[in-house]
Amino acid sequence: MNARTGERMLRPGIIAYNGYDSGLGNRVRVVLGAQSLAELEGRAFAYVWPTGRLFGPSFSQLWDFRAPVVSRAVSRALAKVFPYVDEKLDWLDDAKRREWLWQIRTGSPLQLPPEASPWQERFRGLRPAAPIAERVERLFDERLRGRHYVGVMIRAHQVSHAKTLQASPVEWFLGRMQEIRSADPEVTFYLSCDRPDVQAHVMQTIPGCVAQSDKGPYNSVEGVMSSIVDLYLLAASGYLIGPHFSSFVRLAEHLAADRLTFETAVDGLSGPIDHRAPGLATDPLRPALRHPERSLR
Repeated sequence: MNARTGERMLRPGIIAYNGYDSGLGNRVRVVLGAQSLAELEGRAFAYVWPTGRLFGPSFSQLWDFRAPVVSRAVSRALAKVFPYVDEKLDWLDDAKRREWLWQIRTGSPLQLPPEASPWQERFRGLRPAAPIAERVERLFDERLRGRHYVGVMIRAHQVSHAKTLQASPVEWFLGRMQEIRSADPEVTFYLSCDRPDVQAHVMQTIPGCVAQSDKGPYNSVEGVMSSIVDLYLLAASGYLIGPHFSSFVRLAEHLAADRLTFETAVDGLSGPIDHRAPGLATDPLRPALRHPERSLR
């Protein structure tokens, strides 16, 4: 905890704790949910966001987000006096409100009271860091502007959750994309994949794919920044196809204000899709805003 953090936490506060191995989706929803609770309760706010080999970038390298950061070591030391609580908030009563510090440690969304602002709303209000925003706009303008396209996210990296790898094999994505393309030969896919070799195979197999190249090592600073570019371009699509049990692709849903149909291998959907119904996103950094016409072309 630096001096600035210490000064802010002189008044009652909340610390949102993220583990070193926590993924981006879990981190974002815990931090923003705890920040919302802090504002509702009139408390100072700080958060734990470990960086290193397992996860490279800070929150502020990804979005314009300003709040005090606390180290894991400091949070764990404080936990001897102010033990961790979870996302259920059933611990929140008058006695708890008299405590100086609440430390929330969870990988799940906080069960916020109705009067708190939803973390998804806060997330849509964030502005990506300038290097990320520039890449999003450039790729969108060069390859996707004016197109109704389908967003496809494939998780194939060995560190992905076992449930995701088992329920969402690459072969299923290939089959579903081929089915959609058979019904609409002109369809464009925006492809996000966490393995370059799998991405190359999909692009060779399925015509009409747009994707980033040279995204950087997995979970490095450059790699996660590239994934945020993917996130916004997925959110600006008209239909999402993604892995089961992944919180990352849910972020794309929330950026689009939960207006997109999101399909996974476990949904049992088949046949043609309507990826034009949501309308066209004209600003990829605000994918929830759609042109009312089904097409601008």
